[in-house]
Amino acid sequence: MPHVIIVLRLILGVLIAVVAAIVAIPVFIVFDLISGGTAFGMCPGGLRTCEPGYFAGVELLGALMLALFVAVGGIALCAKGIRRLEDPIRV
Repeated sequence: MPHVIIVLRLILGVLIAVVAAIVAIPVFIVFDLISGGTAFGMCPGGLRTCEPGYFAGVELLGALMLALFVAVGGIALCAKGIRRLEDPIRV
């Protein structure tokens, strides 16, 4: 059983890192635009000529929110599994 708890804790750590990365993506996009980049392909001509598609921002937001909900759900499941394995009587 201790090996399963260790694996669940590692998965939990990875999922927390994924959530942090998902939250940081919009910040990286803005910093890339400010420094003259293409916002990772969203604005191919840079900030001055940026005319992204009408739904580009909405699609990015939807994908990020979906990934965030899946990661947070995984965190909840891992935490519940760890609690159940550490103290099976209480849960």
